[in-house]
Amino acid sequence: MTREIDHSQAIILSGGGAYGAYEVGVMKALFTGECPSTKHDFLNPGILTGTSVGAFNASFVVSHEDVDICASARYLEYLWLERVAENPGVCGNGVFRFRADPIRLLDPNCSVHPELRFTELVNDAAFLGRDSFQRMVNFMIGSGSVTGRTLELIDISSLITGDPFTDLIKTVISMEHIRNSRRVLRVVATNWNTGKLRVFQNKDMSDEFGCEVLRASAAIPGFFHPHRVDGESYVDGGVLMNTPLNCAIVAGASTLHVIYMDPDLDKIPLRALQSTIDIMDRMMAITSAARVDEDIESAIWINEGLEVIERVNRQQTLSDRDAAAFIRVAAQVYKRLNEGSPYKKLTIHRYHPHDDLGGGSLGLLNFDRNRIGSLIKRGFDDAVKHNCADSHCVLPD
Repeated sequence: MTREIDHSQAIILSGGGAYGAYEVGVMKALFTGECPSTKHDFLNPGILTGTSVGAFNASFVVSHEDVDICASARYLEYLWLERVAENPGVCGNGVFRFRADPIRLLDPNCSVHPELRFTELVNDAAFLGRDSFQRMVNFMIGSGSVTGRTLELIDISSLITGDPFTDLIKTVISMEHIRNSRRVLRVVATNWNTGKLRVFQNKDMSDEFGCEVLRASAAIPGFFHPHRVDGESYVDGGVLMNTPLNCAIVAGASTLHVIYMDPDLDKIPLRALQSTIDIMDRMMAITSAARVDEDIESAIWINEGLEVIERVNRQQTLSDRDAAAFIRVAAQVYKRLNEGSPYKKLTIHRYHPHDDLGGGSLGLLNFDRNRIGSLIKRGFDDAVKHNCADSHCVLPD
């Protein structure tokens, strides 16, 4: 039996492309009561935050509030296997495709109607023609060195379109349901013009811009073009915040279930770093893991500060360490008190693979069905075997 929606409980979902299937497995274990961190109770979170593919997964759950939470988890799993993954005979995945791909056009086993594929090819050719012409004009009249202008002719994102993702969002996610949902949704994207983070809420998911918000949050710079929302260009929220913990805390959650795909860095052998892409991938993993650790460290400080306040109320003697713990978070605690939403002690459960999920440096773009299935299973198994000590969860006294 599914529990009532609990707004003290939050699910925080990070970005990671195809690795988002791992999140589906973890949520399946949490929602069906098979995870020890919930004492095997059904988790029905009232707050969901997400970046990139995590924003898609979070939006799906919020959009289907009228569906039993267990059924919602299984439906999301089905969706990833049948619509997101690249299945035999479908000639593509549900997230992206390469423009003007002749193999797609000529594939006799492709389920997409030949006439539609031909129309795609014509539209792609027109797009690439306009894009190439504009780049050539910029090369001819632009300033700077020839080398610099030559490099500006290269743009991988022009060869990739996210139209399949747009179709998927419009088919399986209702923006109206999100706006009317009792669950809180927070989607993170990066303003490409100002470099600042923006957090989109339920009310921002309009019929006009909701799809673009999700597309923008998942627009990995260099692979996908920015998307415009309210006249501003946005890209992947993971540029600034890949795992949006603070959004859930501000929304009122006191128990956070943080799901992210970064493995323990010491489990990635350095001998595997044999290319520039491998090195960049490791740099991103280090940066992302550091941000998660910083957010969790901040939560630990808040807990320590609140514990000091409790000791003062009990008229206990404070040590120098206690005083330092309070000073560290005093301004934050005071601000929240004035806002009428005082901090609560935070419990943070961490779910992530302790070793590499495989797939190589570009594994986030590998949507092979068998691999998606194995990632879902891996997430489910890791959640079922979750151990708070091994995962360094934050458990207040």
